[in-house]
Amino acid sequence: MGTALKRTTIFLTEEQHERLRRLAFEQRTSMAKLLRDAALEILEDEEDIREGRKALKDKRGTLDWETFKRKQLGL
Repeated sequence: MGTALKRTTIFLTEEQHERLRRLAFEQRTSMAKLLRDAALEILEDEEDIREGRKALKDKRGTLDWETFKRKQLGL
């Protein structure tokens, strides 16, 4: 991994723990790795959402629907 890891504690139901344990066994990895990977997915998704919202606010070079219809579709 190349980075120092920080310990944290989470609480899972017995069912969640067992399902995670089985999945880790099936994938021949650790429960901790599965949880780190899931956390990374969440963090990357959040970053993508933030960047997407920022891009949507940038109106430069865009047309509203009525202008687009007039210019591009001849309506």
